[in-house]
Amino acid sequence: MERLTIWHTNDIHSHLDKWPRIFTFLREKRLAAKDDLFFDIGDFIDRVHPFTEGSMGQGNVDLLNALPFDAVTIGNNEGAALGHEELEHLYDRAEFPVVCCNIYEDKAQTELAKFAKSSIYITKANKKIAVIGATACFTEYYEALGWGIEEPIRAIKREVAKISADVIILLSHLGLPTDEKIAEEIPEIDLILGGHTHHLLEEGKVVNNTLLAAAGRWGEYVGEVTVEFDENTGHITAKQARVYKTEDLPAPPNEEDQVEAFLAQGKAELSQKVVALPHQLEHNWFKRSAVSDLFHEAACEWTKADTFLTNAGIYMTDLPRGVVTAYDIHQLLPHPLNFIVLSMTGIELDVLIREIAQKEAELRDIPLRGFGFRGEIFGAILTSRMSFDADNDIALWDEKAINPEKIYRIATHDTFVYAPFFPIIKRVTQKEVYTPELLRDVMTWKLKEKYGGGQDQ
Repeated sequence: MERLTIWHTNDIHSHLDKWPRIFTFLREKRLAAKDDLFFDIGDFIDRVHPFTEGSMGQGNVDLLNALPFDAVTIGNNEGAALGHEELEHLYDRAEFPVVCCNIYEDKAQTELAKFAKSSIYITKANKKIAVIGATACFTEYYEALGWGIEEPIRAIKREVAKISADVIILLSHLGLPTDEKIAEEIPEIDLILGGHTHHLLEEGKVVNNTLLAAAGRWGEYVGEVTVEFDENTGHITAKQARVYKTEDLPAPPNEEDQVEAFLAQGKAELSQKVVALPHQLEHNWFKRSAVSDLFHEAACEWTKADTFLTNAGIYMTDLPRGVVTAYDIHQLLPHPLNFIVLSMTGIELDVLIREIAQKEAELRDIPLRGFGFRGEIFGAILTSRMSFDADNDIALWDEKAINPEKIYRIATHDTFVYAPFFPIIKRVTQKEVYTPELLRDVMTWKLKEKYGGGQDQ
């Protein structure tokens, strides 16, 4: 009986505290079996970690090189959280192919992105293996950054139609519901290695004879798939998936030193001075603060919006009196969040204010994760200029009745647009995404403008 073994990771999100064990485990497998395959399914980087921020993901690519992986695909944290130039050159040093069939050089989708291949062939265990990759279709972000992004299932179908191989593997940063749909619609695919929705399939999932596998999130698990073949016909006879819990893997003797070194390298990369503050700027998760007031001013100036809607939990630290570095600002706003401006009618704004009034007490203390948020708790909703008069059941703007015919420009960020907190936001048709600057880039700009002395040192 012939067998092919495949190892896979997904959605590690720069949780580099897990990486020493993952790397040690996979490196041992790599050295022990030359015919094994190794794939990462995207969101390996996350700018929440100073190591990633300081190197713009280049350091993370070096980590993948060290194994090395046989191929990777990109997630939204590689594709949409970096500027165009940063992504264009992210894989310049990569010793592996980046496989993604639905990202293009421009909106017209005339040429695949230069850093990517639509598919590749690998020969292992005397088998010809085709590998396709695809990533989630965040159209507004990719187009604002100057890329083109295609609906993935259409792109995958086109790619599969061109392939002749013993095994077809899809590296899918598309999410479990889409993977299930692909398995139903494209039965030629033998194996889908998934990610994006952080789903964990401990023993895989078979849909229409396609095996789906996924290893959760944040490096908490490593995935293994085995494919068995009939020795006479070469046809697949069995497919099995399992996962290994990272905390149960052997720790390398210098694990703590490695983890600390990642942080130290990131801090060193972000050590440049931004500004000297004459006094401390404090944050508060449960009400307005000096930090939130300054950032509200910055948000409205940067986006030319009428107000800025956010949650106080995005502000993670105070800014100290005296020298403030890029690292300090990164720790204040570690999230890979962009501004998004909603052009709302007065009628829509009235609905939003009412939805906020209904949900704000419930949301205040929840431990939020995802949707671009990298904090601890949601915190208070900060709604300057917007208020609700419960006694008279009236939504107000500047303490006055809202004009139903007026268009209001409300700046917010990814968390509010993609999380299902306030349904009216999903229904707003006109949304402007501000890229490539993240929130912390705008805070850096505002600090330099307001306090001067902002030359890098």
